[in-house]
Formats: sequence, C-alpha cells, structure tokens
Amino acid sequence: MSFDFVQGAIENGCYEPEGVYLTAPFEGRRRVVQAWGARPEYYRRYVIGAKPLLGHNGVDFEMVPNERIMAVDSGIITTIGNDNERYGRCVRIAHPWGESLYTRFQTFVVDAGQRVERGELLGYYSQRPEPGQHFHFGIRFVPYVIADGWGGYSNPLPHFSPDSIQLDTG
Repeated sequence: MSFDFVQGAIENGCYEPEGVYLTAPFEGRRRVVQAWGARPEYYRRYVIGAKPLLGHNGVDFEMVPNERIMAVDSGIITTIGNDNERYGRCVRIAHPWGESLYTRFQTFVVDAGQRVERGELLGYYSQRPEPGQHFHFGIRFVPYVIADGWGGYSNPLPHFSPDSIQLDTG
C-alpha cells in the first residue's frame, strides 16, 4: 500500500522528505527531556515483538500538570487505555500514514472510535506526574515491523516544526 503524500512546501515553509509534517501535540514550545534512541541499556528490558528495544522509541517532552494534549494530525482514535508499566493513561490514533501515541493523561475528552482533526484537544496531561516521568510521544509509519528493535516506531522530531521543540543542550 502506498500513499501520495504532499510533495513540497508544507507549514512554515518547511520540507519533510516523507511528506508527513505534524502539528505539535502541545501548545507553544517544549523542551525535549529524552531523545529518540536514548539509554539503550535501560530500554533493553522492554521486549516488543520478541525483540528487546534498542533504545528510547519515542521522544519525551517537558510538560506541566493539566497541560493540553492535542492530535498531531487527523485520524481515528483506536485505543484509550492504561499501561501501568510504561505509559500510564494513553491514546493511540490511526492516520493514513500510520499511528501516533500520546501518554500520561490525567483526563481524556475523546472516546475510542472517534474521528479527531489536526490540533483537536485529546485531554490533559497528568495532574501529578511521578518523578522522572514526562509526556512521551511516538509515531509509526506504515508498513511498520514490531520486531525491528524499536517496536515499529520512528523518530518523530524530523516531522515537527523546529519552532515547537527545544533540544536540551545542558
């Protein structure tokens, strides 16, 4: 299956080779506190598709309690759940290009099976996040392979406007 993605200038005059350019899942600009691929020795303990993870398979952003979490692109909510081991209360959205994962919700304002539009409110970030926990965001592009060492996930940072992220330089 293939998709005809937008070719050319997208939002803010930026270009993205896969043709998928996403709206940030939060308002304003947020600091990246754990990048894609970080801490491989720690993430090896998580096995997805019979293979240990090669590293952090998403990006963690610094957020404050009760902050708004929004859809990065239009799609259908496939999962609203609770993963006590890793993600806490989370949402997955299916898109024509793949899926997106949003974690650590305090409150949801959407339901499974609901269609959401780009930038639509999904819910609110945790009221009292545990120490060391941050908003985790991940994406998978179709076709993805669960047993690729990343759980089928890809680095989402190249798909965001540089204006929405701040890399931790400290």
